[in-house]
This record gives sequence, C-alpha cells and structure tokens, in this order.
Amino acid sequence: MADIQMHKLPPGDSNPLYAQIMRILEGEVRTGRLKPGDQLPTQEALATHFEVSLAPVKQALRELEERGIIATRQGRGTYVMDATPLSKEIIDANRIPNFTRDMLELGRKPSSKVLSIDTIAQRDAPEGATELKLAKREPLIRIERLRLADGKPLCLQTGYFPERQMSGIIERGLGNDESLTEVLQSEYGITIAISRQTISATAATAQDADHLDIEKGAPLLLVARTSYLSTSVPVEFVIDRRVPSFSFMVWLRHQ
Repeated sequence: MADIQMHKLPPGDSNPLYAQIMRILEGEVRTGRLKPGDQLPTQEALATHFEVSLAPVKQALRELEERGIIATRQGRGTYVMDATPLSKEIIDANRIPNFTRDMLELGRKPSSKVLSIDTIAQRDAPEGATELKLAKREPLIRIERLRLADGKPLCLQTGYFPERQMSGIIERGLGNDESLTEVLQSEYGITIAISRQTISATAATAQDADHLDIEKGAPLLLVARTSYLSTSVPVEFVIDRRVPSFSFMVWLRHQ
C-alpha cells in the first residue's frame, strides 16, 4: 500500500473538497510518485490525511475511477492504473460529460437559465426522434437552457427526451440552477450509463448571437450527445452550441 506523503489541502481554496483531493491524487500519479500498480491508502486513511469526512474522498475516488486513473478491485483495495495520456491511442476510459462538474473543476461558478420546456412533434426534431428511436408519432420533450460560467454565457443547450419517460415535467418546471441529471434520477428513475458524443464546428446563428453575446457567424463548437440506460435504451439527445472558450479533455491510457 502506498505511503501517504502527498500534499495537504491548500488553505483558502474555494474549489469543492473532492476536486481538491482529485487534483492532489492525480498530481501524484502524473509526476510518478504513485505508479501503476500502487495500492492507494484506504478511504479512511485518506480522509484522515486530508482532514475531511469520507464523502469528498469517496467522490474524488469515484471520479478518478471514471477517468481510468484508478481502479477498485473487490476485496483487495484501490490501485493506480496506467493513466499516462498518449496520442494516437484508443479511448479506453472517459467520463459522461457534466457541465456543472466540469466548470467546478476548472474553478468556475456554473449556472443555468431555462429558456423553454415544451412538447414537440417528431417533425420539429427529426434528428432527436431518430437518436431516441421513438415509435411513430411519439412526441418529445424539448428543454432549452443557457449554460453560464462566472455569469458569462458559454453554451446554448437543447435537450430532447421521450415524453413517456418524463410525464408531468412541463407542469413541474425546472429551476434555473436545478440539476436536470438529479431530477431525472430522483423523480423519473433515469440513470445514464453511457453516452456517445460527437464534436464538430459550426457558425453562430442569430439566435446563438442573441443568447451567447457573440457576433452572428462567429465560430462555435457543435456537440451532439446521445445517452443511454444500462439496457442500451436511448433516453436523452442533447445538442450543445458552445463558445470555444474552454477545451475538452479526453483521458487515454495504454491497453
């Protein structure tokens, strides 16, 4: 088991505790102080070292495992994987995108503004209907949101969902800073297991320009994502029109 010789949490850091712990643990791996195959200390030992409760430690380890940096072996502990980023490698471990989490990890304050929630016909969103594999004439729920970081608009997001899985969402509404992921999980029993995402370039429309405070025709990243249950049933199709002021990070490792 690896001996705890790592840094303590820095005083005055306003980032979430789990993000600070992630950064320290990942730094130990990237610098080679923790090597592939090393066993991490127990969650209790890490909590004692960082002087925190178990909750942020568990979340930090869960996030690192989703990135493929560590792996938990049932009954044996948690071990460092070979997480050295390499170009021209097959993506082996990745995280399901989450705007709020990603912005927090960058030290930015995320927020959202709900623009609309409505029911639409398939003819108004043919790509969404196809990705969600809807039955003929089955309607969709469309949720449009503006995503911001530190009060600055970064992304115009449109999400499509089968109406049958989100009964009553229009009447319920969605708060500006309410987590849609948490609503789907807690109120509709929808837990996303895997997502397929494509990224391409596009130009800002007049609507984009109005919401994102940019010029019409300015370059944008067009991100399309289809998410599935563990049963491979598609439950969400999202289109993000993003200002290219923050980057995507893809975690790659040796096979």
